[in-house]
Amino acid sequence: MTQPILEHDSVAFQAARNAENQLWADFHLKPKTRWFKIAPDDLRVRVLEFGHGDPVLVVPGNTGDPYALAPLLPQLVGYHVFVMARPGGGLSDGFDHEQVDVHNFAVDLFSQIMDKLDLKSAPIIAHSMGAHWATWFALAYPDRVQQLILLGNPGRMLMTKTPTLLKMAMMPGLGKWFMKRQIPKSAKRAWGPLHRMGTDPAAVSALPQSFADCVYAFDHLPNYQLATLSFLRTMNQEKYHNALKESQLRELSVPMTLIWGTNDTFANPELGQEIAAVVQHGELLTVNGAGHEPWIDDPKKVGTIVRLRLKENHLRAAVSQTSANEW
Repeated sequence: MTQPILEHDSVAFQAARNAENQLWADFHLKPKTRWFKIAPDDLRVRVLEFGHGDPVLVVPGNTGDPYALAPLLPQLVGYHVFVMARPGGGLSDGFDHEQVDVHNFAVDLFSQIMDKLDLKSAPIIAHSMGAHWATWFALAYPDRVQQLILLGNPGRMLMTKTPTLLKMAMMPGLGKWFMKRQIPKSAKRAWGPLHRMGTDPAAVSALPQSFADCVYAFDHLPNYQLATLSFLRTMNQEKYHNALKESQLRELSVPMTLIWGTNDTFANPELGQEIAAVVQHGELLTVNGAGHEPWIDDPKKVGTIVRLRLKENHLRAAVSQTSANEW
C-alpha cells in the first residue's frame, strides 16, 4: 500500500494554510516554510523555520500540527527554531501508521530531517507523542541530541493504564464514532479539545480566534482521521510493543527535562517523577493549573524554563569545546 498524499491545491489545504498564516500573524511570527521528501516513499514533510541563533528542533504532539505551539514560539527569540510537522499532520502528507514499523520510521524520520537541515546535533523540544518519538531517536542516536525538553505527558512512557478517551478510540467499531465526537463541527466549537486536555478556561479565552480556526481547519483535512486513529492504535495497543519501558529509559544518556501541567488529563505529575527518577539525567518541573499543553496556560513560565535549559546546554557545549581544545 502507498501512503495518502495531501493535495496542496485542495480547498481543505488552502483553508488550513490560511488559518495558520493568520495565527502566525496574530503572534507576530514570520516562519519560513521548507518542504522535504522522505525516503522510501517520497513523503512530503513540512518544516517551519523561525528566527536566528543556535538551532533547536521542535516536534509537536498528536499527529504533528505546529500551530498549537504558537504561544510558545515567541518565547524562543534568539534561537534558530525548526518545527517539524510529522507525516499525518501540519500540512505534511497523510500517513497510515499501521503500514510501518513506527519505531523504526520515527528514528529514520528524525535522522533524515536533521540531515536535510544540516544539523549534526541539536536540543529537541517535543510535546506528547512527539516527545515519545524524540526519546526513541535520542536512544538510537544520543550524539545527535544535546538534550530533551519534553512538554506534557510524553506519550507512552512507563504508562500502565490507557486513558479512557484513548481506549474508546482504539475499540473496534468505535474509532470513527470517537473521531466524529472529537472533531469540531464549527470553529466556534473548536475550543473543546483544549478543555478536554485540562487547559485553564481563562487561558483558552485569551487565545485569538485564529487558534480555533486552525483547530477546525486542520481537523478537517482529508487524512486527519486516518492519521489520528492509526497513530493512537500503534502507540497504545500492546500488540505493537511501542511503549517505552523502564529498562529502555534507564539506557537514556541524554539529559531530559519534563515540563508537566498539574491538570494534564492524560497523566498526573507523579508519573513524571517516576520517569525523571529512571533516566540518568532527568528532572521534572510542574506548571500549576496547566493542562496537557502547559505553554498555553503559562507561556512565560514555560518559556523561561526552556530558555534556561537551552542556555545551560550552550554553556555545557562551550566548556566541552574548550576542554577538547586544551587537550
